[in-house]
Amino acid sequence: MQNPFLDIFRIDSLGKRIFSKAIFTILLLIKCSVSFFPLGDTDFTPFLVWFQNAVNDPNLLMTTTYDQLPLSIGNYIYIAHVALADFALIVGAMIYCAVYIRQYRKEHGLKDPGDSGYLIPPPYLKPIRVGNLILRIVILSFCLLIIYVPAMIFVLYLFLVFLVIVPCIGMYPACYLSGDRGFFESFKEMVKVTQGYYLINARFMSILLCVYFIGDWITTALGRGLPAVGFVLGPLVGVIMALSFGRYVGIIYCRMREVPGGLIIRNHASR
Repeated sequence: MQNPFLDIFRIDSLGKRIFSKAIFTILLLIKCSVSFFPLGDTDFTPFLVWFQNAVNDPNLLMTTTYDQLPLSIGNYIYIAHVALADFALIVGAMIYCAVYIRQYRKEHGLKDPGDSGYLIPPPYLKPIRVGNLILRIVILSFCLLIIYVPAMIFVLYLFLVFLVIVPCIGMYPACYLSGDRGFFESFKEMVKVTQGYYLINARFMSILLCVYFIGDWITTALGRGLPAVGFVLGPLVGVIMALSFGRYVGIIYCRMREVPGGLIIRNHASR
């Protein structure tokens, strides 16, 4: 992996670059729809007033049930729109990761191990069939949709725990969508394949999160003075970072398969 940090952001460098442009455009339109064509009601004034009162009066916060929150049906529709747009980014990142792994294996194959050499059984270098890949994407997206809300609550309340486990959990889509293992076997495989790479993953994923938060902060600040600019740059940053994360997972997964445990070996092609 030469210049690994810069390569993470080269999201257009994938095959003939048609797919990367297509998925980037689709995700950007989905994210921009929240700003320019929001569904439901974007006026949360009653809720903000209630929340301010609840901060000053803890008893109000403790006694209010979910059905008593001052949120209209339109507010819930808007929240669902925002959540589904973010869900689309996650699915898009997984699809990008899967396509990257498949393309990488098609380009290198069994005779060309890539930059690292390989220390793995040949079956792991076979690209997954397109039909099987689509089926696995549908299955994984459906399962993710079921756990999406609980997972977001977990991230909000236990963000530090999330940071600790994401270098391992983040490899599951790659394990499954690469075709190397089945749905349940991939849970065990993601632990096995990250051995020797946990700190590397933690470092790069933390950097990606920091870049995202900095970019989001800048676009939010610009949006206060130039709303139209913020409406476009905010979704743009989100899409770029989502695809960059998917690209990183694809890159490091291919590396982990070629060199299990972080072992340094010579390129077998030079022998």
